[in-house]
Amino acid sequence: MLFSIAASAPEKRRSRRLPKLLQHLLPGPRDGRPFPERRTAGGLRVALVALAIVVAIAAAPAQAQDEQPSWISRALGALNETTPVGLLERGERHAGAKGWFGDLWEGSQRNFRDGDAGLMLPFFTFHPAYKYPNRDDNNNFPYGVGYSRSVIDGKDNERLVYALAFSDSHYDFQPMLGWAWVARWPLFGSIKGGLGYAAFVTARADANYWPFPAILPLASIGTDRVAIYGTWIPTTEVLFFFARVTLPQNEGSPPVAGRAPPVGPFATGPGRGGSARTNLLYAGGGFVNTDASGIDTVASGNSWAPLAGYRHFFTDRLAMDVALSRSHHTLDLNGARLGDFDLLPLSVTAQYHLPAYHGFRMYAGAGIAYSRIAQQNMPGYSLSNDSFSPVLQAGANFPLSDTLVLTGGLTVNFARHQLYQDGSSQGTVKLAPVTFGLAVGYAF
Repeated sequence: MLFSIAASAPEKRRSRRLPKLLQHLLPGPRDGRPFPERRTAGGLRVALVALAIVVAIAAAPAQAQDEQPSWISRALGALNETTPVGLLERGERHAGAKGWFGDLWEGSQRNFRDGDAGLMLPFFTFHPAYKYPNRDDNNNFPYGVGYSRSVIDGKDNERLVYALAFSDSHYDFQPMLGWAWVARWPLFGSIKGGLGYAAFVTARADANYWPFPAILPLASIGTDRVAIYGTWIPTTEVLFFFARVTLPQNEGSPPVAGRAPPVGPFATGPGRGGSARTNLLYAGGGFVNTDASGIDTVASGNSWAPLAGYRHFFTDRLAMDVALSRSHHTLDLNGARLGDFDLLPLSVTAQYHLPAYHGFRMYAGAGIAYSRIAQQNMPGYSLSNDSFSPVLQAGANFPLSDTLVLTGGLTVNFARHQLYQDGSSQGTVKLAPVTFGLAVGYAF
């Protein structure tokens, strides 16, 4: 879970009258117990404090006109420099709150336009045992993918604009769009440590996917190209970790169109008489981790699976991918084996391929998946056959020759199937399959 709010001195009657959305800004215990009402008042206070900070920062440029600004004005001015506004020269900035929001937008655009493209990979969520006695039922591996544009400014501080999506603590899809600033200090060699913050807008299944903002502390360790980040969520005491990989950037090619085809993603290269190969047929295998949840004591087995797909590049960077796999799994409930079934997910995703580095190209993708349950062998029980859900991808390509390409990565699905016992629903099984795949493709 990425965001949670609690209050130390609740007023239960008052919290019941708060909007339902505020009661679900953050997830409660996964075992189905009611959401603690004491969190609602704290959530409202934190939201009001965050709003007050934004208003104060927006007003800081006007206060900075004073001949002897107060320490509060100086502090707000320094904080303002950590926002995207800090990328604008002082002579470019506009006065007033309206001007500040315009500068915020302009700074964000510059960060995105001038920054290096990077792949973001969430990899671990730590739920402390003293806070979460059911920690094994929570999702500790928030597989997903993100895209970032990072700028290292003149003070060696890091500025990020990013989009991120992953499987949250309840195995639900969670998207995020935000900004991060990290002040960095050299540790040894090219390794640097950093402290800063991440500000973002997110949405969660337990808040009915109503978007809400949040600000969290952020720590990092790494180099300009590869770094690991960690954030701490107050009151829930959860730690969330993710990585960023930014390889040296090569210039991309123009859209694959027109009479003179450019050098595309799978081409023999300029001056070698080759044309762009914009299609890729691939086949291989993968390991599928289902990690079922949604019903207490439900569990499912993992499996190997064949996989195949087709990928078409519209430009050097943008592609559409269609992939299919089939895996065999067991299903347990209350420690007893119910039987087994086959899982067939078909995914259609839009992919963005990062610039190449010595032929190696990372990519991020998102789209929709159709999951089919087949060959069920569970006497007295059954799973609903069909499910549509979001799907996320992260991976890389490497050309082995002019026509052969090695491709692989992970695919995160969010399949939901009803479990029935003699026709009576027992609840929703979240299979949450994560496929780690590797394949060889033919480019044409």
